[in-house]
Amino acid sequence: MSNIANIRLIILGAFLIGIGCSSFFYMVFSFGQIPPQARLFDFWIPLVVLIFMTILIRAKKPGQPFHFWEGLISGNLMLWLGGLISGICIWLLTKYNATFFDTFLSSSVRYLVESDRYAPPALKVKDLAAKVAEIKATQPVSLIMDEAIKKVYYSFILVPFVSMIFRRK
Repeated sequence: MSNIANIRLIILGAFLIGIGCSSFFYMVFSFGQIPPQARLFDFWIPLVVLIFMTILIRAKKPGQPFHFWEGLISGNLMLWLGGLISGICIWLLTKYNATFFDTFLSSSVRYLVESDRYAPPALKVKDLAAKVAEIKATQPVSLIMDEAIKKVYYSFILVPFVSMIFRRK
């Protein structure tokens, strides 16, 4: 019942995660080509928001136990909704200015080709031309699911970690 009472904080946290991660994506790829793996550094945004929202949710229950499962439910919902919101925000940003998305795609192609060039024969991409064509054909709408899936993966590590730290017996 506690998580239903805290749904406003959970949704607020999801919006903060979504807007923060989409802003990070926009800022990173607006300033030129960098390796696309830089996207993985956005895990700090969900971590910080998750910590602060868990503190707020726990503070609303003074003297009462805050169980691991409460943190797990709230955190997972927050990250999953945050990933969906992040993907939708990125998609909406491409409707107004798609240059950052084009930079993301060109960076992905550039670094794939460069890494394949210097890779040992056993690690070379089997059909590089097809993979490059697949990346170039990527549509902005595909980032909605991509961001949501990334945040689900983050939730497997971040949420249990934060829930264990802030649980109260």
